[in-house]
Amino acid sequence: MDDLVPRSYGELARLCDALISAWPQHARFLRGSFEGYGPAEMAAVEDLARRIGILAGEALADYVASYRWVCAELAKETLFFKKHGRYRLASFAQAEAEVYANPPFMRRYVEGLLLSQLFWRNHSAAFLHFRQDFLPGLPDGYRYLEVGPGHGLFLSLAVESAACAHAEAWDVSDESLRQTAEALARLGARRPASLARRDVLAPPPPGSGAGFDAIVISEVLEHLERPREALAGLRAHLAPGGRMFVNVPVNSPAPDHIYLLPSVAEARALVESAGLEVVSLRAEPLTGYSLERAEREVATITCLMVAR
Repeated sequence: MDDLVPRSYGELARLCDALISAWPQHARFLRGSFEGYGPAEMAAVEDLARRIGILAGEALADYVASYRWVCAELAKETLFFKKHGRYRLASFAQAEAEVYANPPFMRRYVEGLLLSQLFWRNHSAAFLHFRQDFLPGLPDGYRYLEVGPGHGLFLSLAVESAACAHAEAWDVSDESLRQTAEALARLGARRPASLARRDVLAPPPPGSGAGFDAIVISEVLEHLERPREALAGLRAHLAPGGRMFVNVPVNSPAPDHIYLLPSVAEARALVESAGLEVVSLRAEPLTGYSLERAEREVATITCLMVAR
């Protein structure tokens, strides 16, 4: 295990040890998750591991078990996807019934996905791009909005930034917002974030207008029936010169994914169809895949776009 990650990255090594102790066959996959990262990237990955370790806390063994379970659930969805060329679910109502309204399923799913943010190369690459490229390019005094903040990993970075004057997050679920608030508290967020129950597809409240220098929608669009409308609605809230960080996967079967994007080009076209200009795009394939192989074998690719 000593050659998986250097022991100088103590928290990353600890989390990897916990996973491999429970699932030794996963060691080869994990090794591919960190290959090619230089010292700066590994330092950022170590910080990501620290945040995840704090959120998992003393229940790390449960999170590891949930991560292994999530991998098994995704394997089932992938078999269906390969056979039928579509996601198993096609509507939010189906996802609500099978996942969101199923507390035992949802608990394990959320726990497992937290560890995926570290152990899946395409997920850690999204964190690195957001931290090292997107946030530093924002102006002093920036106003930040995140839709679907989840575990609060991106939101925690925003509220820690001295350049951030205001941070806000929207979600359709009161329970999700409660969990985000708890995560921010556990991560020791030094300034508050305004959390609001709000559907991006709903009409804006009277008097609201453009005002956010940064809008982030990460791993949300694939859960929506009308992602273009969501992006177009958010575009109206961008301040002049504002930027949007869009993270959406292509060919990514999961228990609650309903909107299939079959290629990186289709992901870009979706963003542009909402009236946004894509100023940068990075395509990060699943651990163990080159971009060319992922495209050829129709494997998951995370598309990271900055748009205006």
